[in-house]
Amino acid sequence: MAWNEEDDKKNVEPEVKDREVASASKDTSDGVVEALKEVLGAQVVERRRTRRWKIFFRFIYLIIFIGVLSAAFMNVDMDEVTVNDSVAVIRMQGTIGAQSEVDANDYVPLFDDIYADSRNKAVLIEMNSPGGSPVHAGILHDVIMQYRQQFPSIPVVVAVEDMAASGGYYIASAADKIVVDKASLVGSIGVISGGFEASELIEKLGVKRRLFTAGENKGFLDPFSPMSEQARESWQAVLDETHQQFINAVKEGRGDRLTNDPQMFSGMVFTGAQALENGLADELGYAQKLLNTEFSGLTPAYYTPYQEPWEKVAKQLGVELSAGVKSWLYELR
Repeated sequence: MAWNEEDDKKNVEPEVKDREVASASKDTSDGVVEALKEVLGAQVVERRRTRRWKIFFRFIYLIIFIGVLSAAFMNVDMDEVTVNDSVAVIRMQGTIGAQSEVDANDYVPLFDDIYADSRNKAVLIEMNSPGGSPVHAGILHDVIMQYRQQFPSIPVVVAVEDMAASGGYYIASAADKIVVDKASLVGSIGVISGGFEASELIEKLGVKRRLFTAGENKGFLDPFSPMSEQARESWQAVLDETHQQFINAVKEGRGDRLTNDPQMFSGMVFTGAQALENGLADELGYAQKLLNTEFSGLTPAYYTPYQEPWEKVAKQLGVELSAGVKSWLYELR
């Protein structure tokens, strides 16, 4: 068989290529191994760090637990040592009603908590409400009156800011004393039910109303149907009864301090200065002044309805967004 140099080169070149491929594969495998080592090493470090924090917090909890046990065994009453007699402060701001700013379902438990704490020697309600549901206002009025009768030595004072109107005054009238600013809006002792009737309008437009009810008066407030005289009288009787309940509550709370002003129960709104004259209020002032004078010897204890953390965040974001929009609009001017 003949041999030459060209045949030798052909035989050598495949072997070289195979060695290069093998070397490259080895380098790749080594790189993967090193990367896996780094990932596993980072996981180990993270686990050690997490374990250290767990140990740290468990140690803190243990110290707190030992401190509480020590205080218990030493018969130390921490409340008596660190907390003085207090004035319970409740802020009622906004519309009154279910799912509104002042919801009786949220505020009644606050009064239960206040009177369950023997350190509370007075109650101060910061009122700023245009009114709302007569049901929720009536519930809060009755609760305050009930606790006033049960704990006559604990005065209840309402400090009105911008207004205590309608349901807001319904609640305020249950207090021992009502303090107002001379320009506060007070009163509006009345009941209102608004709506409209467009039955003649849709008739002119050629629109026919389809309304199905079970009960002849079920749809008496439907704005696209005429109201019968009987339904009108019945609904007016409901409003009159609710109004009378409001009047009775105010008379029960204010007593002989009320004057014979013929406009008092007409739904009219009065200024704070006028409210002093007709007996709807007792004196001029504001909440902080009361804390500095009448309740100066008591520590303010603020009671607020429970709110989920996410609700607080959402509310704060809403306030900040509103402020940002207002600022942006102002800059556009």
